[in-house]
Amino acid sequence: MPRFRHRFLAWMGVLALVAGLAPLSFGQERTKTLTISRLETPPRIDGLVDDECWRGREPVSGFFQYDPVNGTKASEETYVWAAYDQDYVYFAFLMKDAQPDKIWAELTPRNEFENNDSITLILDTYNDKRTSITFDLNPKGVQKNSVETIWKSEAAMRQDGWSAELAIPFKSLRFSVQESQVWGVNFERYIHRLNETDYWTDVDRDLPKLQQTGELRGLSGVRPGYNLEFFPYAGVRMSKWEREKDNKAAFGLDAKWGIQPNLYLDITASPDFSEVESDPFIYQLSPYENYFQENRPFFTEGSRYFELSTGDEEEYDEGGISLFYSRRIRDPKFAAKVSGKTGGFGFGILGALNKEDIGDSFFSVVRVQKDIFKNSQVGVYYAGIHDEADRNQNVALDYNFNFKDFNYIRGMSAFTFNEGVSNARNGIHLLQFQREPDAGLQIMSGFQRIEDDVAIRTGYIDQIDVQSFDLMTGYAWRYNEGILKRFSMDIGGRLRQDSHGSLTGNNLEFFVWTEFLNRIEIHGGFELGKSKYQVVDESDELAWTAEFIKTYGGNVDFSWERGGLLKEISLEGGWEKRGVYNEEFTAVVPGSQISVEGRLTMRPRSNLEWSFEGDWIRQVIDGTGEEVFNGLAYETALHYQVTRSLFLNTRLLGETRENQYSLDFLVGYYFGAGNIVQLSFKKSERNELLSRVGGYSVTLKVSYLLRI
Repeated sequence: MPRFRHRFLAWMGVLALVAGLAPLSFGQERTKTLTISRLETPPRIDGLVDDECWRGREPVSGFFQYDPVNGTKASEETYVWAAYDQDYVYFAFLMKDAQPDKIWAELTPRNEFENNDSITLILDTYNDKRTSITFDLNPKGVQKNSVETIWKSEAAMRQDGWSAELAIPFKSLRFSVQESQVWGVNFERYIHRLNETDYWTDVDRDLPKLQQTGELRGLSGVRPGYNLEFFPYAGVRMSKWEREKDNKAAFGLDAKWGIQPNLYLDITASPDFSEVESDPFIYQLSPYENYFQENRPFFTEGSRYFELSTGDEEEYDEGGISLFYSRRIRDPKFAAKVSGKTGGFGFGILGALNKEDIGDSFFSVVRVQKDIFKNSQVGVYYAGIHDEADRNQNVALDYNFNFKDFNYIRGMSAFTFNEGVSNARNGIHLLQFQREPDAGLQIMSGFQRIEDDVAIRTGYIDQIDVQSFDLMTGYAWRYNEGILKRFSMDIGGRLRQDSHGSLTGNNLEFFVWTEFLNRIEIHGGFELGKSKYQVVDESDELAWTAEFIKTYGGNVDFSWERGGLLKEISLEGGWEKRGVYNEEFTAVVPGSQISVEGRLTMRPRSNLEWSFEGDWIRQVIDGTGEEVFNGLAYETALHYQVTRSLFLNTRLLGETRENQYSLDFLVGYYFGAGNIVQLSFKKSERNELLSRVGGYSVTLKVSYLLRI
């Protein structure tokens, strides 16, 4: 495949040239320093901050508001102490609060509290202003981590606010082997009753946060942990699907090894994903594939090292591109990956053997990204699959350049290669420019081209044979007093073509975005234009319709995060004139669509939460008024956190059009960091072809963490 080799070598040359410019990067002057010292007697981690080691040390304070009034003095005082010994680094926090009875904290599973009063430790252990690990704690003592690891903590309520203590093993951190360490550090506090976010340093909204951290000095004689972690599990499952029963015992093992500081090897053998939630019901209203969120821990952990610079999975509901979509690995026998960062290089390397009907297939993914300049990156990507029937290979060069603080240029060129088919028009090209300061002039423009021979078996792509040009401009205003917090208006347009340059549509858009200081947000807008649609032709291929259909409509989105009994309300409604597909997606006719999506979350107690959400869609044909689609997809969930260790979850998902549903019930008990016993019950009914099928499964699983 000479064409493939030539392109790959050319891209590697570009990467080497740009990476060679990295020494030109420069840093921003630090504003604050926290000097840490070694202690003889460690504190008792009870959250009370009354140990002798803290009384003998001077805390740092003087926090600044990040939001709502950027750069002003924090409304409440926060004090921070730090110390270390041979095995741990310790932090203590005192959060003063003039109204302690209004401190809001929820008792939730680890990593799941949101919009609580909280304190966050941000450590940039390489002091490279690009990577960090965060440790969050709320007043109930619930932990949250940006990277799953082991640490100790506790929090306590006080008459003058609340306090917290953290003990982080050096084994849980990755840093250099230098004798004297200088780490980047910052502390973030959120005060729920004021909807206020504070930082220890004065963090400007328009600059990258990690470029504005302080420094932690005084660490010496400590070593990072090149540790081994094993997660063996054992379980039994009883399943029945229709008249078929399947009772079996299962054993598996996950292992993690720190090869280098901040570089991990993860291995999973015979993985069991029985505790993972069922997928939501998504209506198929177009011939394009729906995107489903990945929930399996092996694939979600470290997933940022496998992302392209041009977007993330939040965009996939409106169209997106990924060279690696881990849901393609449906039933892995064995998988291993290396992910992390060292020497300014980010790595994501993965191999997986997947069970297929036609025989096993092997997935391989290699992602390398290099930091350059102050806040920019360039990278290469390879993703491939090989089975008995075929081979698919995909390669890309992508980049992200940041200049003048809030201006970004992002792009990608990728090519897909498949055996036995034409690879003449197999390119994907993206180029984006974004200027989006917190307030002031906003500009966003982009170009996208996906040719008609593109086929990615390892990844996700919603549409091929498309080309588009986008331009949007607007202005944003920020207010520091009154009821209005931020207001912006955007106007823009898009020109769409097929990959041969023939017009397939255009539209104009106008949007308004409004944020209030009481946590209410209201967004809305309208658009108008015309569009052709892709339909399934007689050869079972996608082809563009000959005629345009006029399109126009509007939508409004309301959300209010309150905390307490009525925790959160959101509602979105839209109406549009558009093309409506028939059930086989072989034809499109002018029609209209109404959609309403809402969510209600209630928290009657700090440890009890109930939520309901629904998405209703109705489509009718113009002229005849015939209803061609009417359906509601819904989900309701109840979570009861009995103690910090014991929890119960139940979740019901369904849809009304064909009356399908899935029910999940899970009881879990944590008996130590990484150690859990889980009992799950799943029941579902759905339609397959001309019959209705259903079944259930009961699984008992025990996982245990061993660290060496």
